[in-house]
Amino acid sequence: MHISFTKHDPRISTSSKGILEYLDKENIGRESELEDFQENENLEISFDDEQFGNQNLFFTNAENGEEKFFTKDVASDKIDGNLSNRSKENESKFFMLNISPGKDEIEHLNEVVNLELKSKGIGETETEILNQTEEGKKYLELIKNDLMHQSLREYTRDVMKNYAENFDRNVYTNPEKLPTQKEEKEINQFAKNELKNQGISPEDSRYAEKYQELREEKATELGKDLSVRKMNENDLVWFAKVEEKRTYKGNDNWVIANRKIQKRISELGYSTREDAKKEIEDLKKSLFKDRVTGKVIREGMQKGGQQYHVHVIVSRYDNCPNKRHRKSISPLSNHRSGTVANKNIAVGFNRDEFFKKSEQSFDQKFQFQRTRSYEKFNQQKKERRASLSINAKKTKAKLKSVGKSVAGNMAAPVKQEVLKNSGIQELSKLNLMNGVSRELGFRIPLSIPKSPMQMVYKITRSAVGKILDVGKGY
Repeated sequence: MHISFTKHDPRISTSSKGILEYLDKENIGRESELEDFQENENLEISFDDEQFGNQNLFFTNAENGEEKFFTKDVASDKIDGNLSNRSKENESKFFMLNISPGKDEIEHLNEVVNLELKSKGIGETETEILNQTEEGKKYLELIKNDLMHQSLREYTRDVMKNYAENFDRNVYTNPEKLPTQKEEKEINQFAKNELKNQGISPEDSRYAEKYQELREEKATELGKDLSVRKMNENDLVWFAKVEEKRTYKGNDNWVIANRKIQKRISELGYSTREDAKKEIEDLKKSLFKDRVTGKVIREGMQKGGQQYHVHVIVSRYDNCPNKRHRKSISPLSNHRSGTVANKNIAVGFNRDEFFKKSEQSFDQKFQFQRTRSYEKFNQQKKERRASLSINAKKTKAKLKSVGKSVAGNMAAPVKQEVLKNSGIQELSKLNLMNGVSRELGFRIPLSIPKSPMQMVYKITRSAVGKILDVGKGY
């Protein structure tokens, strides 16, 4: 699982509208594809499933076990409007998280989807029947794709739960009952005076805790509430969207390499050298190709295979109704531990811990047995650095030898071991009568779009009926 952070650049734009419009780019292709499919004269059922429309919308936290979806305009208004009185003009107002499952994780999600379909009566036999016609294939593809979207939305909510918890911040329990600025000054002064009278100085390890207790007591006397609780995902303002496609960018290493090779091939095309033709052939063979499609990689070309990923736009501030009390929460602030008033404290965002927990969330939710974890990768990186440090004074040739040796030790497990530990065996033990997503404990169990499912049943029943007729000699 790869998760990256990108901060908003206020020099380019002060609004999130541009990035949300960019994330809407797949909608055009998806809508066009569905329209073409709907216009097929052979289809007797029209698509009216809201679920397909939801793929084009942005999602966020669920409410009472129900998913909520928003247009890009509503999402951008909520992000842009969630500012603090302390907001600075030159600071980022939001961040983008890119959640990208690896190949093994996507394959495992496909297995979860297949088992969910099996629990609904679409097993291997039915799948084989559907794959015999383009119409059946398309219906099956639409259903599977929607189930993948649902799975990734469910996982993204877990990621954002980890995101909120990782800050280890307190927020006010009842923000609607906070004191006014004048009242708060009075409360704070009372607490400081009381602590001074008790002989508790700011250097005392009990100071912060006692100070908060006194503030809460005084606020209660005034009919206000300054009690706090730990921040959770519901205190964030975020919107996300699942995407299915990726394209090669101009700054990708393979694109850059191919550009240089193509330039050299073009130059040799005018050469009169006898060996120019052979060199051109060799250069063409060295061009980097997409591992799935086999096409020569170029800028703007769509990547082959399943490219599911999620983009999350999250506000820099929590959603406290009182703008004066909204706190800045940046995932790019470095995590630091220290001691203040003889008390151990930690500030910032622990990205290592966040990445580790996000992987663990995926593994627990989908019963995935991870063989290559972020934690293991970090440990191997430390070992490699230590190994290189020990051999730093040796010759360059020796260093290369050590590097190869270390790389060999870090190689991924063989395919049999990966399959053994992939988690598919664990999934097969689930009770399919309940539906896989319910067995796995999804807060929002997977649901299959109605119209395509009706057509799937119709196609399979028709095929089975024909087989029976042939068996009877009709």
